[in-house]
Amino acid sequence: QCKEKNRRNSVKPIKVETAEHTTKDLIERGAKAEETTNMQQENGKIILTDGIVQDYINLEKAIYRLERKNVLKKYEAKTLFADEIKKTLDQLEATYKELKKQTEKEKADVDNIEQPSVRSFLKQQGTWDDRFNKEQQDYLEALNKQEVAEKEMKGAKRQYERAARIADIYKQQCDNLKELYDKQDQMLTTIFGSDYASEKENRLEAALDDATEWQQRVSLAKFKWTNGRVLLVHACTQMAFGINRWTELEHIDPTNTRMRYFAAAEARNNFIAATQNVQSCRVYLGKVQFPYCTEKEMSLMNETLNSAFNDIQTNSTLKKALDVYKATHKKLASLLQWFDKVINDTIIKDLDKANNEIAKKQKQLREERLSLMKKKIKSELGRELKITYDEGDDDDDFENEILALEAEKVDDQDELPGNNLSEILNLSQPDGRQPSPVPVSKLAPIPDKDTLFGDVKQKLDEYDNTRKALEKRNNLQREKQQIELQEKLRIRAQNGRRTRAQRRQSIMPMDDATMPITEA
Repeated sequence: QCKEKNRRNSVKPIKVETAEHTTKDLIERGAKAEETTNMQQENGKIILTDGIVQDYINLEKAIYRLERKNVLKKYEAKTLFADEIKKTLDQLEATYKELKKQTEKEKADVDNIEQPSVRSFLKQQGTWDDRFNKEQQDYLEALNKQEVAEKEMKGAKRQYERAARIADIYKQQCDNLKELYDKQDQMLTTIFGSDYASEKENRLEAALDDATEWQQRVSLAKFKWTNGRVLLVHACTQMAFGINRWTELEHIDPTNTRMRYFAAAEARNNFIAATQNVQSCRVYLGKVQFPYCTEKEMSLMNETLNSAFNDIQTNSTLKKALDVYKATHKKLASLLQWFDKVINDTIIKDLDKANNEIAKKQKQLREERLSLMKKKIKSELGRELKITYDEGDDDDDFENEILALEAEKVDDQDELPGNNLSEILNLSQPDGRQPSPVPVSKLAPIPDKDTLFGDVKQKLDEYDNTRKALEKRNNLQREKQQIELQEKLRIRAQNGRRTRAQRRQSIMPMDDATMPITEA
């Protein structure tokens, strides 16, 4: 009777605050909603009051503001930008490690030749001055390369840290948006009960769950492939420096067995580390078949290395082994190019589609829930729910921080890429220069999506088939039952669908563990 009386009364809109608020204000207001709802429950359901409605409005406005600012899309773009800088930084770090090892080796040679016994012997031979000057010159050249690489690396690191900070700010806003969605979901659960308020809400939430699960699988693939790429960068660099050291063997007197052995051992350590990093990458990515640097090809290199190491006095043996190392190095460079193609042309594009689908479903679900709330409020309170959204373009605190970071002028010239950057990066490349990329048409095919993302596609197909079967069954029931009763039974009968709590629990955070890099 009370409801009928309300309906007969003139409909009055609920009074809603119209003052503009920042995203932070709205999020703080939204955060209070859960506390308020927990204080006003009866028989597991919320007692709908003007205060509860205001809590919902605060959540709705905060969600709308972050959606309008497109934080998910901006986070994706800024992450890709930071990733590109990270590629250069990874290469510089790998090169710097090898140059530092080389400098330490040259310094040890200088220290060794300055020992009194060695100095006395060389002076007796009349070769002290030439040998000392050569060792000193080699050390200074190695030290100079190390310092140049270190300068470039520090500059790239500062650039990456700034780009990563901007991406992280957007990630925080994405996390805030997800938290608001969760709070809204919890509030609706207490308002409408454990059952869904409409078939459309059920269907949209199911679609959002599927899209989120798919997006997480694609994100995991991107995470693993980019980490695997780092292993290959280090392997490629280790091969380059190993080849340089092996090349020097021919210039060492064959009768000087000791010097040849130590030089060969240094090169071998680099080759072994490179092989282990390639194998770690292979194991890390599971069932992905590498089109270059196959297990057979890497095994051939190891066999060649072991054979040549036992015959380092013969120049012809060294030359044959060197040809194998160089061929392997070129295949590693092609493998890196193939990795970039997989990441850029497939994984990142699929991730972009997945993020767009999530944003689309989130908006549709929010609009459906808003429609349900309007009906609920009109039914129980006899009022219209009207929300005045803040359409202003005022910047929030996080946007001001981003603007400050992006507008930050580079006062330190060390942060700018130097003229030697290309030269330093090319130290890890075959023949010491950037190789001509393999034409896209000649690159190995990209793995299929089942290989890249696992069996999620099959899982989503199963969900889709389940939904279609349930819809078909419900259509038959609709012909036999009254619409109101059928609606309730159909929603409860969908055993193939999980509850809200089960769906939330199924969305697990991704492990941030990274793969260890094998050092030579």
